[in-house]
Amino acid sequence: MKKVLSLVLASLLTLGVLAGCSGKEETPETPGTETPGTETPGEIPAEGGVMYSNGGPVEFFEHPWLNPGVFLHQKVLFDRLLVADENLNPIEGQLAKEYSITEDGSLLTMTLKDEIYWHDGEKITADDVKWSIEYALKITGLNGVFASTFNAIEGAEAYVKGEATEISGIKVDGQKIEIAFAKTAPDALLTFTQFAPLPMKHFEGEDPLAFQQSKFWQSPVGSGPFMVDEVKLNEYTTLKAFDKYHDGVAAYSIYLTPSPGDSDPNLVTNAQAGMVDYAYTKNVEFAESLKNVDGLNVTQVDIRYTRLFYMNKFKGADGKASPLADVRVRQAIAYAIDMDAIATNLFKGAAIPANSLTPNEAGKAEGLNDYKYNPEKAKELLAEANWDENEVLDVVYYYTDQQTVDFMAAIQSYLKEVGIKMEFRLLEGDLNTLLWTPPADPVNGPSAVEWDMAYAANAALSLHEYYNRYLTGSSSNSHTPSDAKLDELINATNSTFDNAEKTKAFQELQKYENETLFTYALYYQPVFVVESDKILEGAPKYGNPQFNYNWGIQNWKLAAE
Repeated sequence: MKKVLSLVLASLLTLGVLAGCSGKEETPETPGTETPGTETPGEIPAEGGVMYSNGGPVEFFEHPWLNPGVFLHQKVLFDRLLVADENLNPIEGQLAKEYSITEDGSLLTMTLKDEIYWHDGEKITADDVKWSIEYALKITGLNGVFASTFNAIEGAEAYVKGEATEISGIKVDGQKIEIAFAKTAPDALLTFTQFAPLPMKHFEGEDPLAFQQSKFWQSPVGSGPFMVDEVKLNEYTTLKAFDKYHDGVAAYSIYLTPSPGDSDPNLVTNAQAGMVDYAYTKNVEFAESLKNVDGLNVTQVDIRYTRLFYMNKFKGADGKASPLADVRVRQAIAYAIDMDAIATNLFKGAAIPANSLTPNEAGKAEGLNDYKYNPEKAKELLAEANWDENEVLDVVYYYTDQQTVDFMAAIQSYLKEVGIKMEFRLLEGDLNTLLWTPPADPVNGPSAVEWDMAYAANAALSLHEYYNRYLTGSSSNSHTPSDAKLDELINATNSTFDNAEKTKAFQELQKYENETLFTYALYYQPVFVVESDKILEGAPKYGNPQFNYNWGIQNWKLAAE
């Protein structure tokens, strides 16, 4: 059976049959119209030329407090307090001119530079930083590393509960900020290399629960080397050099074509049209196609990146138990899918089947179950769980490339073979709300989101980010009901600065994850950085393009047009 399904998968991919399996009709191209994202404005003022890229806003600019650097605009519109190197190790200040942390990590002190400004010309203050931390704890969908660090601050618990109007552990004295931690915050410095302070005055009267819907995100005011120039949502966005930037003024502007999520279906087309000077992709087929475009260079970068299915185990709004609440069903799904065949046939060998959220790196637990393809075992588990064959799983995804549709169709085919029906659909709109809104009751639910499985990714800053979102009460835990054992294991990884103790704690957590499949890690994947010959001098070293590091984009040199 394995050989037959593998051959069928390969044949379907070759013939392109999988493109029609989503149930969504393709929109025919109308003569005389242009594809969104390809319109070029008549004139873009830029003394040193224009760098073309993707990741422009479709309906709004994605805020940087969940995925801090997935979109180029998140990296260039906003500065951070500290800077990380290409391996995401904190190395120096950015908005901060100096910083220090005590040996036990209990007190972090940062002093801001004197001449730092928001793009509206107002000075950036330590009060903006304090407000940003406090406001972040009120929003939904906060990055897991940020949430863990901020909740460890002295007084944060009382503030979150509404028992205090501010976080007592954050003290401001002029441009100096002192942050006292009540408990261990192992990623404190890392957090401040990624967390972007925002201008307090622009959020007066705004509802933090509607953070992404704020009018601010139609044309945000930032602190980075580039500022918003012109915005035509879902058409193009231009960014110009910020002339008051504290660390050198860029000699070029940036033109962004729109793309939802971190996947751009128009990347190859735009590159062939000369509209891409810098971008990145995880799509293997796109990378291979881009290598054949004259004037483009493609570099593979290995990163900490895991694709997975989030399993929604909360009961539905109607009180019905989740079909995925039974661990045997989750294990059956894993045995039913031949990830080796998918990695070979669909991803051309550029994906590594996973057995944990944690990639294959030093210190990972040994002896984990790989859940090798075994449809008979899957059927046995489903029978034990009294699986209802009339149940239809609702599977969602947000990537808009054809490879994702092909992947969904392959999963659908494998699950059908063992008696599990599924439908899949593309999520569009405010993804943070649709994917990550937690239930009011994190123990009993009901679910606040409307899906059974969500195909997504973790591009982790640290191993803590892989797992902290599964804690009871996490602001992005829309899927996993309170589990005392899971909470205990996750908390153990967060309670020590000792590397040996931390490694041991993560190994125990990986074993529990592998056994219970509270989430289903599918595969690990590299990223491909795309640069045109127009970029004469770019980043000194390659880091993970989904995060912020010392790439010095304001100092890049472009060839004259």
